[in-house]
Amino acid sequence: MNSSLQDTSVSSGAMLMVFSKAVSHFCYLLVAVILARALEPAEFGSFNQVWLVNKTLVFLFALGLPVSINYFLPRLKEDRIKGFVLQTMLGLSILAVPFSAAMYLFAGRLALYFDNPALAGYLRLFAVFPLVTMPTVATDAILIALGRTSTAGLFEVVTKLAMILWVAGTVALGGKLGSVLQALVAYGIVQSLLGAWMIGRATRGMTLRLSFGEWKSQLAFAVPLGLSAWAGVLNYQVDKFLVALFHSPAMFAQYAAGAFEIPLAGVTSVPVLSVTMPQFSKRFCAGDRQGFLSLWHQSMLKLALVIFGAAAFLMVFAEPAMMILFGAQYTASAQPFRIYLFFLPIRITLLDQVLASLGETRFVLKSQLASLALNLSLGYVLVRHVGWMGPAISAVLAAYLNLALLLFAIRKSLQVSLPTLLPWRNLGQVALVAFIAAVGSLPFAFLEVTSLWKMAGGFVIFTTIYLFGNLQTNCLTAGDLQALRAWQFLRPKSAGTN
Repeated sequence: MNSSLQDTSVSSGAMLMVFSKAVSHFCYLLVAVILARALEPAEFGSFNQVWLVNKTLVFLFALGLPVSINYFLPRLKEDRIKGFVLQTMLGLSILAVPFSAAMYLFAGRLALYFDNPALAGYLRLFAVFPLVTMPTVATDAILIALGRTSTAGLFEVVTKLAMILWVAGTVALGGKLGSVLQALVAYGIVQSLLGAWMIGRATRGMTLRLSFGEWKSQLAFAVPLGLSAWAGVLNYQVDKFLVALFHSPAMFAQYAAGAFEIPLAGVTSVPVLSVTMPQFSKRFCAGDRQGFLSLWHQSMLKLALVIFGAAAFLMVFAEPAMMILFGAQYTASAQPFRIYLFFLPIRITLLDQVLASLGETRFVLKSQLASLALNLSLGYVLVRHVGWMGPAISAVLAAYLNLALLLFAIRKSLQVSLPTLLPWRNLGQVALVAFIAAVGSLPFAFLEVTSLWKMAGGFVIFTTIYLFGNLQTNCLTAGDLQALRAWQFLRPKSAGTN
């Protein structure tokens, strides 16, 4: 297959995963919106604390096995694929046991630290969730690596729609937080059964061959990456832990409602990188550094058009956005939300995965630990002297430190200059146009109309200026607009394709 056909295939697969991840992250956001409106602030705060603990521990106990799939599976011969997939799922099943035990055993201590006695019972109830979901947590990564991108997209869409229906149905029947957590456990069982069935179909007919040597190699690669991913999650969650430790559950609910990134990273960079990472690795191993950089730059520029625009628009309309999503009682959540928007410009790529595709996993851990140290120390100082906004500021600063460290490591691996490493000029043009469009839409934020009308009117003005400006600078082309109207994965497929 020539390079252009490979790029077309990667682009089509990436767009499909973008669509499925969009549905997935919209469902997660919708769960938060439903619960914020259905539960009292203290209960909503408790839900966010339970989810915070779960999200923090899952990366620790997964040990990087899901990410290692993208590195190993494309390199394996067919007679070794099924054994590799099975050993990964078995490993995750074993790791789920200490995960669940830790959540159950430390529930009381965490409730004490968070000054939330009710949290202990909720954590013990939810401790079943990792047992039923961990074995198939890598389902989409396995399916993508096997070339079943459409199946992976279907899995994302179906399972997340089921989740929102489960939660919405529980709330509609008058269920409180305990019932919601039970519903999520039931959803987790269905998700794992579906994931196991889809993986079984994808590997049906393949030879089953287990290799202890391959398992050791996978762990040697995955553990440093897994620990770095956990350090990265801690970096991302430190601010929430600090606010939970120093403020009440109701105040934490206010903070957690706004201290989130709009799901553009998961919707765009995560699926694009998950699809293109095998191509990065192949081009680097073949010595095609220019091809590596070309593919990387192309993905960054296309993602920057969406991400920079969204960040600039929401910076202006943060208050009405919070009111529309969570209601008037969460207007103060716009403060941490604005700070979190500064994460978005660095989400046009996933530098840790790019570096991992070059075979460098240990430095990823070192960079995460360095930024974690900054985040912990600065966050503690700021929460004590600045207030609940302090940890959000330290989280953003730590993320930019990690960005700088990873960029220099990638530059060293590729042996290119820093000006060559990123498309600085084009990224700067997109950022400038986003700023101009934000200023142009600013008057709508002060109109005496409803929040929905503010955002609708501002969006029209912002989008008009943003599209026109990027067309003038050639950062956005007519071909890009045509591609948005006719994604390849929406066209009828020939027989035999996935």
